[in-house]
Amino acid sequence: SSGINAEYGYGRLTFKYEFDSNKHLLQSVQSSLESRFSGKIPVTPTPEFEAAMGGASEKDIVHSGLSYTMERSGKKIKEVALQHGLGVDLRTAAFVLALTKISNNIIMAGFTFT
Repeated sequence: SSGINAEYGYGRLTFKYEFDSNKHLLQSVQSSLESRFSGKIPVTPTPEFEAAMGGASEKDIVHSGLSYTMERSGKKIKEVALQHGLGVDLRTAAFVLALTKISNNIIMAGFTFT
């Protein structure tokens, strides 16, 4: 367990930080433009950016998390395939990765087989 209550997942905890970061980014761009061109230059988000800053739905959070997990897993499987000379046999690479994770968890938990 990550120690984070499922009701308050990672996406929800970082939303305010990301929203504030986006606001600061727009303010920084506006400030830079105004100092360079001497005058008031409003910088406003596009409707798409505004919608993205407005908050992600539960579905958006789940899809984003799934996408991140799939990308990370795909990269690890590819690394294992290259490491073991498996070429494009990703199924075997995924199996090797899974067995390695299981083995590492057993070792970390201190289980021994006699």
